[in-house]
Amino acid sequence: MMNEETLPKDIALKPENHSPQEEEQVQMKNLIKEIDALINTETCSDPTDWKFTAIGSKSCGGPSSYIAYPIKLEEEILPKVTQFTSMQTAFNTKYKIMSDCMVVLPPSEIKCENGKAVLIGDHLEKEKETE
Repeated sequence: MMNEETLPKDIALKPENHSPQEEEQVQMKNLIKEIDALINTETCSDPTDWKFTAIGSKSCGGPSSYIAYPIKLEEEILPKVTQFTSMQTAFNTKYKIMSDCMVVLPPSEIKCENGKAVLIGDHLEKEKETE
């Protein structure tokens, strides 16, 4: 007589076996999607209605990048940006993540292109050429 408890289970019913590192990456990706979704609720028609802020954390210091956001959503967006940056800082430390250590410079301005805010400027400090 067969016992259903001892029969092989359908692999599709097996719970996903994500490592804690993968779980944390998923949480950070979901938070970025949330931030992007909030930002995308507004159309950029006047750059003066927008600001930018640093987001994320490189393992050797400084932000990963910058994002533009509508000023009228600042109170909703900035706490999420701070949360993401803290999560990435902790993630980098916990898992000993390495980065390129290039300095990400703030953008010089925001422009509206096709209803989207676009950051303008040289975002990466270029290595100085020696002659």
